[in-house]
Amino acid sequence: MTHAVDVNTVEWPEPVAIEGDRVLSGNPTGSTVSMHADSHSDVGMWRCTPGEFTTVRNGYSEFVHIIAGKGKLVHDDGTSYELRPGVSVHIEDGFSGRWVIDETLVKAYSVIYA
Repeated sequence: MTHAVDVNTVEWPEPVAIEGDRVLSGNPTGSTVSMHADSHSDVGMWRCTPGEFTTVRNGYSEFVHIIAGKGKLVHDDGTSYELRPGVSVHIEDGFSGRWVIDETLVKAYSVIYA
């Protein structure tokens, strides 16, 4: 089934705190609207408040497109990707790094499971 969601009018679920053992600074919370999910993929939008926290991709890759907000995605090797509206990033399977969110970030995402 085809779905359309308007980021300006979507009803976001109650935000959930990022797991404490992942948080490096701040008190970031996230909220996800999934438009499609099955055993091969997940497609939707994610919103997260400011803070810094670790992230690891094991068993899946992710394509993200930033809709709103500002921050960085920093790989453990030091490579940094600026995140702002209009930027798209492919996060490969095996990625390890951290999100640094300066202004509440909204991304559209597509996850593909290995």
